[in-house]
Amino acid sequence: MAESRQPRVAVCPLRPVTAGVIIVMKMRRTVLVLLAVVLAYPALARAQPAGASASDTSSYYFLLGRYYESTGDVDKAIASHKQALTLAPASAEIRAELAGLYARQDRAAEAVGMAEAALEKDPANREANRIIGSVFAALAEQRQALKPGDDPATYLPRAIGALERAAQQGGSDVALDLTLGRLYLQSKAYDKAVPLLRRVVAQQPGYSEIAILLATAEEGANQPADAIRTLRASLDENPKSLRGWVMLGELSEKQNDWKTAADAYARAQDLNPRLDLSTRRAGALLNAGNAAAARDLLKAGASAPKAGPVVLYLYATALRQTGDLSGAEEAARRLRAAAPDDPRGMYVLAQVLEAKKDFDGAERALRDILQRDPADATALNYLGYMLAEGGRRLDEAVELVQRALKIEPGNPSFLDSLGWAYYQQGKLDLADAALSEAASKMPNNSVIQDHLGDLRFKQRRYADAAAAWERSLSGDGDSIDRSRIQQKIQDARSRLERP
Repeated sequence: MAESRQPRVAVCPLRPVTAGVIIVMKMRRTVLVLLAVVLAYPALARAQPAGASASDTSSYYFLLGRYYESTGDVDKAIASHKQALTLAPASAEIRAELAGLYARQDRAAEAVGMAEAALEKDPANREANRIIGSVFAALAEQRQALKPGDDPATYLPRAIGALERAAQQGGSDVALDLTLGRLYLQSKAYDKAVPLLRRVVAQQPGYSEIAILLATAEEGANQPADAIRTLRASLDENPKSLRGWVMLGELSEKQNDWKTAADAYARAQDLNPRLDLSTRRAGALLNAGNAAAARDLLKAGASAPKAGPVVLYLYATALRQTGDLSGAEEAARRLRAAAPDDPRGMYVLAQVLEAKKDFDGAERALRDILQRDPADATALNYLGYMLAEGGRRLDEAVELVQRALKIEPGNPSFLDSLGWAYYQQGKLDLADAALSEAASKMPNNSVIQDHLGDLRFKQRRYADAAAAWERSLSGDGDSIDRSRIQQKIQDARSRLERP
């Protein structure tokens, strides 16, 4: 099969979403507790309760430390927590509180040390596990060592283990779910990330960046339909999310939903005109069958003296598909002159020359590619198919496509080319295996279904031939003569009706 899908133009991925420095954690105290501390402070500051037990006294300093932190007096807060610890030396909770204070001040080493001390007293302490997990998660993300000689690459599994232990203590916690979900994403544990991030999105539906994280996890877990639904729901809430529209375009491309992809890139472009998505959008438009729109979109950029290779390639392709073969050839030759080592220039030139019935010129362009790279599977397949389609040098056509299939085994377009070459040779049994597999893999490809119909007709399997041609008419419609296929269907059906 000579015609191949247009290449997807790579867009530099936007930086991954971060939740900030995770060390700066939410203090999980309720408003009532904070209010109680503030209201009690005048009494706390005057004197500790007379006749209080050690436990009561440690609680006094514990609350006093929280108050001092709320006022920004960190030194007094630390001193108060340390005083509480001298009165209750077995307390894991006080150590975890002090570890959290260190973490909120970006004193990572002290935070980890105090949290580990808390876990020595109580291995299940949720706050201490959370602090260790959050600190190591932040350091892993920043690639920053906690102490000399450490390898930050080892921090990710440590962070996950600590946060998993914190999560085992039960209770809903959005911050914990978000942090652990992000870590699962980083470690490619997508199945684990999905349920956590879904809970976060359910509780924070207005945050598009979190929805993007969930969509990324769903895509990684091989749930593309769910990922697209997540993005659509998020974009309904926040239609100004640039990253959301770009990701919707990328996911739609992967699902071959080219119209949605083109529309998504257009929305993203409207949000930020300085971000050039014209080639991404043009590629989607070409694959959606709207070559005229792609041509108009690319015209200004292609007219520039220093137009880039991608722009020239897509523009030449759009011109060829709209029938402007002279303009397409000019753009293709400009591409070859500007980037002689770029195979796209030779590909599109070969396509244009083939469309102009200059088969010798097209063949020279393809052989030029193969001289530079004998393992270019696309060029091998293209040349083999072009020879087969023209009924020329069929043995060589078979050999070329077989070489392509050794490089990309099972490629349905290559199988179609091989089957068609065998068909042209009259080797119907060999053609059957290749064309049947190609048609089963690409049931909506009109050219492949047309080829299968021709084979079935030759095999006198007229009902199967008519069915294949009907699939061709209902398929993508690319590069077929619809009226000719209708005639072939009528011919097959008339043969079925004969006694």
